[in-house]
Amino acid sequence: MWVHLDSATSGGSRLDLYERDGRHMIRVDGWELMNGDYHASEDRLGELAGRLVPPRGAILIGGLGLGYTLASLLATQERPRVTVAERSSAVLGWFAHHVNPRLAASLPPEVRLIESDVADQIGAGQCWDVIVLDVDNGPAALSAPGNAAFYDAAGLARWRDSLAPGGHLLLWTSFEDLDFVARADAAGFAVTRQIVAFPARVDQAHLLYVLSRKPLAAAERRRLGLEGVDVRRTPG
Repeated sequence: MWVHLDSATSGGSRLDLYERDGRHMIRVDGWELMNGDYHASEDRLGELAGRLVPPRGAILIGGLGLGYTLASLLATQERPRVTVAERSSAVLGWFAHHVNPRLAASLPPEVRLIESDVADQIGAGQCWDVIVLDVDNGPAALSAPGNAAFYDAAGLARWRDSLAPGGHLLLWTSFEDLDFVARADAAGFAVTRQIVAFPARVDQAHLLYVLSRKPLAAAERRRLGLEGVDVRRTPG
């Protein structure tokens, strides 16, 4: 049984932290946002970020959550420069005191956890090598209504312009969204994806979209386990 540990508000939404057998779950307004029982896709997201960033490159992670993406990234990339922008002070506190206090206490100086909307870390003057966006359940606002601006044409252009010339935007999603893929294509991104199946649920899977400013070579796509997305299949 999940045990309720704490509640907080963020951006007008209610956040709740639960624990069961050493695993944690966060709900937003009653909807499950992240669950420590199923984190293979978050692990893979961090690994992809670590394998895509150049040596000593700069990585921006939007959303700390339960910290699985960050932990996987740190295990993949040696001493990366990482900024994690988490808008909720409660989530930052939960990570440090409940979810993974050991990792929180041992972060190297190159890794910064800051209380900030990820949107405040992009724009003019920014040049991230990799941006990881994991603040909703996909390219639709869930954790905050204002996040809808992340996924429209103007938002995609802002992400693109905040990346280095060979940079990548990674997006975790629980569902396929070909309309979003078409918007990303129109914004100048080359879009690939990886499907991460649930070990015990063959009928369910998570998706990782990789939006690249320059198309990845075929050999690189094979190395990373990425496949192309046919935007022509998009309805309309």
